[in-house]
Amino acid sequence: MRGRVTRVVRRLLRAPLFASVAVLTLALGIGANTAIFSVVRGVLLKPLPFDDPDTLVGVWHTAPGLGVPLLNQAPAFYLTYREEGRTFEDIGLWDTTAVAVTGAGEPERVSALVVTDGTLNVMRVQPVIGRRFNADDDSPRTPERVLLAHGYWERKFGSDPSVIGRQVTVDGTPREIIGVLPAGFKFLNADPQLVLPFRLNRAEVFVGNFSFQSVARLKPGATIAQANADIARMIPLVAQRFPMPPGFTRQMFDEVRLGPNVRPLALDVIGESARLLWVLLGTVGIVLLIACANVANLFLVRAEGRQQELAIHAALGAGSRRIA
Repeated sequence: MRGRVTRVVRRLLRAPLFASVAVLTLALGIGANTAIFSVVRGVLLKPLPFDDPDTLVGVWHTAPGLGVPLLNQAPAFYLTYREEGRTFEDIGLWDTTAVAVTGAGEPERVSALVVTDGTLNVMRVQPVIGRRFNADDDSPRTPERVLLAHGYWERKFGSDPSVIGRQVTVDGTPREIIGVLPAGFKFLNADPQLVLPFRLNRAEVFVGNFSFQSVARLKPGATIAQANADIARMIPLVAQRFPMPPGFTRQMFDEVRLGPNVRPLALDVIGESARLLWVLLGTVGIVLLIACANVANLFLVRAEGRQQELAIHAALGAGSRRIA
């Protein structure tokens, strides 16, 4: 085997231009495919870094009456779905923002995640010290509280475990620290330094304000189709439970023709980039095929020029396998 490889290498060295063109052509095709496939695997094929990610879904809506295929979530709908839903283990509302922090060294502005009390429960995220939010923390009638990201805890508090119970001032409001999230915690595309409770006041909620996003976990055995059917059942209940915003009537609500659009949570992370990445992967795959075809043509041309040599080998008794 080693002798055969040596002969092949020696023959290639006799034609350095041919060998260089063939190697470069294949290297470009294989390199491009490797690079794009690495991105596709990391973005599209790798599961979300949460427990049992296949049961996580994003809860959206459609509004054909407005020509909107993907409409965000609203507090009135979130509250109705959580109280009346039959297919979700739990559901959470979330949003991203930036806040000013004082009382923890130099004042600074940091990224923050605002969540309802069920959101971290849906993601099955457990703090490394302290606890996550509960229903009391999410009530406007209780003291303000906050969770710290692991990196923020290390940077601002030196990984001090006694930080639980201390206070920081967020946007001018003192908040009690109740927990520290695990290292590497990211919420979909967000990388928050602080996590705050939503603290919805039900008395102030009305039908509308589709400014937030929602995540839910399906019950064992429940499907996305069943979840969409369940959402469709609950949408009329929202208009019965909550008032319309000023200047908005029930007829206008009906004309929007609001519908469900529950989909795998991975789509909320990937967004529209999925289609582009698959197109790129297919394109570089075609490039590799063209590269292989070009190298095959080079070998055929080279073999055509060696007919006399191969004929001599055959005349001397070389078999077809040896000639090949």
